[in-house]
Amino acid sequence: MIKISFFDCDGRTVCVRAQGHSGYADSGSDIVCAAASTLVQTAYLAIKDMGAPVEFERNEKAALFEFRITEETNLDHDIQVVLRALRVGAEDLRSGYPLYVGTETITGGK
Repeated sequence: MIKISFFDCDGRTVCVRAQGHSGYADSGSDIVCAAASTLVQTAYLAIKDMGAPVEFERNEKAALFEFRITEETNLDHDIQVVLRALRVGAEDLRSGYPLYVGTETITGGK
């Protein structure tokens, strides 16, 4: 299962982690994995493109992609809009493939 975790602090999402394999299909043919990867990586790239303070970690062996907003900025509203879109997309993917995708929100930050 792919688990997409949202880390929230003071009403803001400050970190997103996607980890695991969906197991829906073989590697290279897994549409659930492709959808989850596209959602998370597109959100990261959009935030990075804004010039926001964002760092990422990728570990293919651990099936991990994580990014974090490193400080508050005047771009916070726009960042949170992108992250809300990611959350809505991840929840929709989870509702369509509940055996393969999980989501969670962890409060208190990361």
